[in-house]
Amino acid sequence: MPAPFTAELTAREMLADGIAELSFAMRDPPRLDFKAGQFVSMAVDPTSPGADPVPRRSYSIASQSDAGDVLRFIVRVIPDGKASEYLMSIPFGSLVRMTGPHGFFVLDPSHPGDVVFGATGTGIAAVLPMLGEVARRRESGGEGRRCLVFWGMRQASDLFALHEIGRLVARVGAELQIFLTAPDAAWTGGRGRITPALIERLAELSAPTFYLVGNGSMIAEVKRELISRGVNRKTQIRTEAFFD
Repeated sequence: MPAPFTAELTAREMLADGIAELSFAMRDPPRLDFKAGQFVSMAVDPTSPGADPVPRRSYSIASQSDAGDVLRFIVRVIPDGKASEYLMSIPFGSLVRMTGPHGFFVLDPSHPGDVVFGATGTGIAAVLPMLGEVARRRESGGEGRRCLVFWGMRQASDLFALHEIGRLVARVGAELQIFLTAPDAAWTGGRGRITPALIERLAELSAPTFYLVGNGSMIAEVKRELISRGVNRKTQIRTEAFFD
């Protein structure tokens, strides 16, 4: 069962407009064992005396699963959001109460064919440790089929952690495609939602397993299109909706 633990805020920086990365060093216990793709539930204490309690918030762990002494989170900073206000205002050294790990959005023990990740927004945070796990499997002589990563954002200024993503993609030998729904004229990458591009590649894939994370509408759309084309909902599609 997921257990309560405490972690100390040690780093905080803005990666892009409205997107922050926070690092917490594990304190009690000194390490968290988790699977790539899982999340923690964080206690959000009121930032002013007498304020109403804020519901707990859940955040996917962006750390690699073999580095459980420090937990990284990539979060969208919501204007006037209580959780955002809390996370962006607490001083370094603050101890935060969490529970976890939670969730079943994790890699299958093995894959019979290709692996496809479809993410929007900060949903890519859950994909980072999953790519690291795929890389470790391949480096130990495991899975060797193709890996595709589709990432959707609104505009180029929203993109973040491109160096880290590129390094992981190269380590896996994966193919990365980035799509923007509101690009400027200078953008030379994909345009529009990730759904059409992902579906277009379906015919060339071999026994694929899909990991879809991020916007709930995207997940529903991609899932519907995959199932209508014969993809097995139970054995080939894994999902984690960040919001609807």
